[in-house]
Amino acid sequence: MGGKASILLVLGFSMIFLVIGYNYNNINISAIDNVSEYYIRTNAHNIALSGANMAANEVFMEPTWESGYSSLTINGGTVNVYVSNPNFGSGKITICHVPPGNPANRHEITIPPSALPAHLAHGDYLGSCAGGPVDDKLVTIISEGTFQGVTEVVVVELRPSYFSKFGNFYSSVSALPATGDTFHGPFHTQGKLSTWGSPVFLGKVTSQKGLTMHGSPKDPKFYGGFETGIDVPLQFDTSGFRSNAGKIFKDTTGTDKKVDVRLYFNGDGTVDWSQKIGNGAWSAVKTTPLSTLAPTGLIYINKGNLYTKGTVNGAVTVVVTKENKSGCGNIYQEDDIQYVDDPRSNPNSDDLLGLVAEEDIRLVFDPTLTQGQDIITQASMYALNGDIGPDNALIQDPSLNSWRILGGLIASTTRVTAEYNAFGPTNGYRFIHNYDQRFMTIGPPFFPNTKDYEVVSWLE
Repeated sequence: MGGKASILLVLGFSMIFLVIGYNYNNINISAIDNVSEYYIRTNAHNIALSGANMAANEVFMEPTWESGYSSLTINGGTVNVYVSNPNFGSGKITICHVPPGNPANRHEITIPPSALPAHLAHGDYLGSCAGGPVDDKLVTIISEGTFQGVTEVVVVELRPSYFSKFGNFYSSVSALPATGDTFHGPFHTQGKLSTWGSPVFLGKVTSQKGLTMHGSPKDPKFYGGFETGIDVPLQFDTSGFRSNAGKIFKDTTGTDKKVDVRLYFNGDGTVDWSQKIGNGAWSAVKTTPLSTLAPTGLIYINKGNLYTKGTVNGAVTVVVTKENKSGCGNIYQEDDIQYVDDPRSNPNSDDLLGLVAEEDIRLVFDPTLTQGQDIITQASMYALNGDIGPDNALIQDPSLNSWRILGGLIASTTRVTAEYNAFGPTNGYRFIHNYDQRFMTIGPPFFPNTKDYEVVSWLE
């Protein structure tokens, strides 16, 4: 019995070792397979990343670039990059692009007709993926990296920045930021930034031509950092405004007269509006829901001026152009402009106002509405060729009050709001500015864009 038991014991242990060895060998093979798959997918992913970065750099350097790359060899694999640039392309076709091996990551792009056969050959199809509109400002980069038969996809979306993201933006600064001044939000000047003493900048500050410090101490406070050499020219394309406008005010008499428009916003979401052609009389006032008057959120005044005040309930941008016609292109604020839902108490407020003038934006002198009164402006204001501030009569008025702004000031140059003596402002308005934090990520409808692009989405 002892010999048989020993033999059975040896056979049992042998079987156990064989099973363990078999399982161990399978574990080793699986581990090698996993490492190999990880290696292949990582290389494919890195190739796709390289293609996306190269394409994004091309768009940053040349906003009209849309050539992409075809079967470009990188690190032992290949990359195909498709660029949809509808804002600068012509004669484009909308297709639904289906990445090979990754149909769940389909993406809507526009392509030139010459590229259509190749796209259809690998499974793309005409039309949109979900029936939605193509963003005419959005550049889409689709980078497909392939390594040893495995394809990984990186999708990058870029669009121009909104000027509304700036708390203050000036082509040149004629009034020096000085001790006692506090600036909220991003600050930029296309010229050289000159400061006096210790002004405080809470957001990031950029300039194209550097920094000069005056006074004693020469100690501006840049709590968001300072960077020079940044080029952001002040510009806008009026043809884009016209094509997207939900409402256009213009001379309909065929005599090329200016058009003055009154828009008085009501807290219930309506607008009281009227217009005056040339030197004629004001038309009868009409009250219309903002969503009906401007269904796209954009109101365009061609060769005219805007007079406005009230309480904004909704999102709208009003563009006022001069187009070489004298006495046009200005916006006049007649009384407070504010939101129904203040974003400082409700960050989810959807009330947004953009005021865009080809020339100046002014607080109007009025003995009952503005003189001797604190004034509120809640909007992002843009004066392409002019400046933003009170009428001269208000600046010189001895009843010193406050101009409380929530939003941004984007203009060709600065304008004083008060007269000063050695102890501070004596006449006019104290300038009290707060930045609307929502403008870091969103802007009023169709607000002017910068020439440069920024990444708004990066999907890997």
